[in-house]
Order: sequence, then C-alpha cells, then structure tokens
Amino acid sequence: MLADGSRISVLADWNRESEAALFLRRVRDEACDLFATVLSPDYNAAHEDHFHFDQAERGANGWRGCR
Repeated sequence: MLADGSRISVLADWNRESEAALFLRRVRDEACDLFATVLSPDYNAAHEDHFHFDQAERGANGWRGCR
C-alpha cells in the first residue's frame, strides 16, 4: 500500500494504460541494472503476478536476462 492508500498490483495493473503500469515497467527496467535476471509478466504466464529478481551468475560470458 502506498502512502496515499492506493495499491499497485502486478497482476491487475501490468496490462493497463495507467500510471501504475508505467511504474511497474520502470521497476522492471531499472531492476535490470541491478540483477542478473529479471523476469516480468512479459516473459511468461508463470510470472503474470510477480517479478523474478535473481543474482545468480549465468556462465562465464556474463549473460544477463531482462524480459
């Protein structure tokens, strides 16, 4: 819950044209700078209601995933 009492939901807000949806996309995009793997509802149905943030190394070539 935000300070003004409103709520943002990945499941309910991700596919809308709203400030909440823009906020969620910004969270996903900026998380890509911090985590090795970031998966969002755009990745697959298993992530429709949450983000996956992961710091695991993905091989010697430094592979990173942001979807």
